[in-house]
Amino acid sequence: MISIETLANRLKNEKKVAIIIHVRPDGDCVGSGVALKLALESLGVPAEVFCSDDIPARFFFLEEARKISKDFSPEGFSAVIAVDCADLFRLGNFAESFRAQKNTYEIDHHISNTHFSRHNYVVERGANCENVMEIIKQAGVKIDKKIADYLLMGIMTDTGNFRHKNVTPDTLYKSGELLAAGADMNEIAYYMFSAQSKERAKLFGMTMSAIRYFEDDRIAIASVRREMLEKAGARADETEGFIDFVMGVVGVEVGACVMEIEKNKFKISLRSKSADVNAVAGVFGGGGHVLASGCQVFGEYEEVIDRLVCAIKRFI
Repeated sequence: MISIETLANRLKNEKKVAIIIHVRPDGDCVGSGVALKLALESLGVPAEVFCSDDIPARFFFLEEARKISKDFSPEGFSAVIAVDCADLFRLGNFAESFRAQKNTYEIDHHISNTHFSRHNYVVERGANCENVMEIIKQAGVKIDKKIADYLLMGIMTDTGNFRHKNVTPDTLYKSGELLAAGADMNEIAYYMFSAQSKERAKLFGMTMSAIRYFEDDRIAIASVRREMLEKAGARADETEGFIDFVMGVVGVEVGACVMEIEKNKFKISLRSKSADVNAVAGVFGGGGHVLASGCQVFGEYEEVIDRLVCAIKRFI
């Protein structure tokens, strides 16, 4: 693995950098990508952030999130950096372009990371924004309010607003530094955890009223089918945070949110209080963290539920 000193020095000397965040973007990848971009620009290194998927509108309260582009081409960039991506496939449509480049970096925090780039900086922390913050400081960049907002957004979202077990004393210390730099915790908390459309509220009610329980209620599964999205008038990206409600049910040890992406294709978000859901996700070719992971499963809905419950039972 590349050292943080070498990584910071190399990035400072790049001519132009492309930063790619993962598909189905969340607060940590958006925060990581944009904060790194702003830091590099402050050092005189031009940088752009790209994502294969659309950026959910809930991030647009921070202006730079609106500038993330779907039009990535590696020409003209001296380096390409993947942030918050455990494997190549999390880059979506940009995976093959990334693989073809000679000067690639990754900055990530997942235990399941496959070290798919030429230069890998992978340190398991609560949020990847904690890694990016360390790199920015190592590069000698002063963290201003703009950068601080993005870094704190990433930390808050990947720690469930500081409620998950991935929070460490260092997580809180870094967050305090970001608050001192001007980050607006109240605004971030509102847009990330409270603000919602009435369509999302309707979908939330439909989903949570139909939670399915298994193994004496130790396993809980919430499902979002395509017809539910249509009935509620909601978007797929508005389901962020649904899994947290499932995990709040007393007695539940492992929770899953099953999102129907298309016919016979489901995105699975897994959370746990103690069981290794990274191992569960690995059964289906996914991964992430011990207590929070994800994967995709193909098949008929009831078959997918049966296979998922069977996999969870192996590790609960």
